[in-house]
Amino acid sequence: MEIREKLDAIGISSEQVDKNQVVVKHVKIDGKHCRCMTRRDDSYIVAVTVEDSVYLHGTLLAILIVGAYLVLATCWMMYMFSKVIKERVEKEKLIYTSNTDELTKCFNRHAYETDINALELNVEWIYISMDLNGLKKVNDSYGHAAGDELICAAADCMKNSFSEYGKVYRIGGDEFVVVITKNIGQFEEALWLFKHRIEEWHGKFVDSMTISYGYVFSSEEKWNSVYDIAKAADKRMYESKAQFYRERDNWQSY
Repeated sequence: MEIREKLDAIGISSEQVDKNQVVVKHVKIDGKHCRCMTRRDDSYIVAVTVEDSVYLHGTLLAILIVGAYLVLATCWMMYMFSKVIKERVEKEKLIYTSNTDELTKCFNRHAYETDINALELNVEWIYISMDLNGLKKVNDSYGHAAGDELICAAADCMKNSFSEYGKVYRIGGDEFVVVITKNIGQFEEALWLFKHRIEEWHGKFVDSMTISYGYVFSSEEKWNSVYDIAKAADKRMYESKAQFYRERDNWQSY
């Protein structure tokens, strides 16, 4: 902007202009607000004025650019966050699916093998081997829907009774394992509640169910491996099952 006026006329004193130093002042020229930058040289005073509107436009442009950048950055962050969440959910879903029995929602054989190998023999825990009685007869007599009802009911009774103290696994068609690792002292109470739930159960296709079981404490003796404990629990379970069928056959003979 060409001023064609003395500096004093626009409110700038020549005494305020230092040599070799730029001085910026707000002035009003022809009714327009401007910024005047002055600098004194050896022989001259150089003054340059710029209307404030130019700065305003530049500021607005800068704000728009920064705003657009922030919006893009926020969108990118939200995209990356949602991607991480989605990947985590998919991973957890995959882990859940790979470790869960589809029918009963108990832990499956894969989870059982992983967990059983992580158990320590010098820590007290309880291994319970369980097996439904008469599942084949139910399937043959009433169909697989009745058999599935029986399996799910047994699983529910186990989970409701023991999940607070450990994990319930379905390792075969009618075979279950419960591993108690917490509150060992409350085991007898949990077992009583389990037997009570079994006795009180009545289904849509089947009126009642029975389950044979055998359990072993890891502290009973010095074991060579966790599988020795599993075998001992299985043996006790089969003894219980044999006794159940003997009693049933004796009762039916009367």
